[in-house]
Amino acid sequence: MSGYDWAGRPGFDAWGNLSAEVRAAVLAAGAEGWQTVFDEVATYNETWKPLRPVLMSKPWLEELYALSDRMLQLLLECCRRRAGTAGELRKLLGIPDGRVEFLDDSEPLGDHLAMSGRPDILLTGGVPKFVEFNVGSDVGSVWDSEKVSSRFLELFRTSGVASVLPVEAPPSAVDGRFAAIRSTLGLEPGARLTMVFRTDGEYPESHDPEKLVALLQPFVERGIENGFDMDVQPVDWLTLDASGSLVGRGRRVEAILRLFVCSEMPPTVGLQAIKDALRGGTASLFTSAASWLISNKLVFAWLWEDAASLPAADAALVRAHLPRTRMLTPSLVPSVVAEREQLVLKPADEFGGSGVVVGREASAGEWQGLVERGAAEGLHLVQDYSRPDRMVMDFVHLTSGEHETAEVPFSIGPYTFGRRGSGCYVRIGSQGEGEVLNLKRNVHVTGSLLLGGA
Repeated sequence: MSGYDWAGRPGFDAWGNLSAEVRAAVLAAGAEGWQTVFDEVATYNETWKPLRPVLMSKPWLEELYALSDRMLQLLLECCRRRAGTAGELRKLLGIPDGRVEFLDDSEPLGDHLAMSGRPDILLTGGVPKFVEFNVGSDVGSVWDSEKVSSRFLELFRTSGVASVLPVEAPPSAVDGRFAAIRSTLGLEPGARLTMVFRTDGEYPESHDPEKLVALLQPFVERGIENGFDMDVQPVDWLTLDASGSLVGRGRRVEAILRLFVCSEMPPTVGLQAIKDALRGGTASLFTSAASWLISNKLVFAWLWEDAASLPAADAALVRAHLPRTRMLTPSLVPSVVAEREQLVLKPADEFGGSGVVVGREASAGEWQGLVERGAAEGLHLVQDYSRPDRMVMDFVHLTSGEHETAEVPFSIGPYTFGRRGSGCYVRIGSQGEGEVLNLKRNVHVTGSLLLGGA
């Protein structure tokens, strides 16, 4: 970490620094092209769409990549101070045996567990605050966020906006992940790679496997361009052949890009086939299921406990960028109830915003009940509240074509693959939906474009 002056050098969105003429040109292009930009981009929000991308400073994003990489390393190191294997870590986290599919309890906690990650970052006064860290190949929206950025870039070029606002797309997260797959699994050019997804989740279109396979074909084409012999299949299509090899619709499956969370999966023939193939060594997985353990929010609490004994630079990084996180115990209940407006309640091992409650968005009675229940159940945490900065965004109504300008919260998800930053996922709050930013709360997904200056 270079000591970047985050609060003094905001670089997330340059919209307010543009001239009125340039802003008008951007919004005019967005009004003409938003339907193309967001075509088949997964979202639950069927009412509004953003009219423009976020305009980031390129040096600012590069600093955010470096900060994210170091935070991920600190989380892994924190786990290693407590456990040597996935099984030891699982038990410390209170995760029952069998809950995390494909987990090998004997697997060492090696560097390979930090080859894919995407934090959820809020800016508070311009300072990045890591409120979660998604670790593993299942980090979401890689394709959608890149698709939106590249489409906005093309729109700016064809509309002439690029002549008055020179911009570029972030490094490709799609290609970055392919590079990390190759290096992590030690694959040769031409290696067979299958991207596998679940059909039981809440992700839009996941219940129609044929449609999702078709939607993901551009990803397959990029895999081929990156030197893989690639296809995409749902878990349910996979079986073992007579030789014990994993196959899907007659095609052998060797290296798997795991595009799903490996927790609480329904028992199916396909699920068991993957387990048997991994156990038999006929298939490999990117990323290992053990990476899911590093995402557990209890690790944030451990890292805060460790801060006093870390090197000075790392201790300062944790205290500045990781909101104080504590395990919720019965003894903490009175103070947590009293400090409702300064805290957020979170389950330790849920994802997608499930169970997250911002204290100031709950009534005093609701908060007390949730806190008492969380303390009794165990495996809940309280994290210091970080108020998300707001950004001004222009939206278009999908039905009426009406334009609306609103101040909304946002979160940033810079991807790191193979310890290199690439791409950036941006979620923008939906008008009136509060500060928990996830797909289920109707957030808007938009892309980012980069300006060269600081």
